[in-house]
Amino acid sequence: MANKIEYLIVDNKSLIIESYIGNFNVDELIEFKKKVGNDKIYNPNFNVIHDFRKAEFLFDIGEIAKYISLISKNNKLLGNRKSVMITETPNQFVTSMGFDLMKNKLSIQVKVCSTLETSFNFIELPKKDWKFIESLVNSLKD
Repeated sequence: MANKIEYLIVDNKSLIIESYIGNFNVDELIEFKKKVGNDKIYNPNFNVIHDFRKAEFLFDIGEIAKYISLISKNNKLLGNRKSVMITETPNQFVTSMGFDLMKNKLSIQVKVCSTLETSFNFIELPKKDWKFIESLVNSLKD
């Protein structure tokens, strides 16, 4: 299966949904983050749902610093937001926790979880929007 990495910006909900399917090195994630940041409706203060459940990361914890460096040196990517990382494997969990531990100078609140419900609660998404946002998350997997 080929790698698939996509995003949707739901500006009326101040939300970015990112979906990762396949095996990724850190440089691929950096290029993707640049692409998202260049979107004309991107806002660094929008909360982000990262759906990592179908991804495998092909880099070690030390390489996460390279990714964090991109964010910290690019004013367009800096903002106050909540970032939730949905995982289901140890590889995804460890990588996500590594980001959380190393992001000390970024204004990003991070939560690593395994369900959409937990992610929605963390970003304080109104319950009335859950089904709609869940359908968008699932649409990125097709």
